[in-house]
Amino acid sequence: MWASAPTQTLGCLVRSFKTLSTKAAGQKLWQRGYYDHIVRCEADYLRIWQYMDENPVRWTEDEYYFE
Repeated sequence: MWASAPTQTLGCLVRSFKTLSTKAAGQKLWQRGYYDHIVRCEADYLRIWQYMDENPVRWTEDEYYFE
């Protein structure tokens, strides 16, 4: 048995997720757009992990930060 071809693009799925989660929360949760990247090697993985680990500390410096 063969699986059917995907009916939606990744961008469409991300947009749907953002829309549904924003409506459920009743407030804006997401920045416009998104960035995706294929992790191709261990060095790539470690660089991305470090960014994700350290990024919350820098949130107040982000151009989209507001209180």
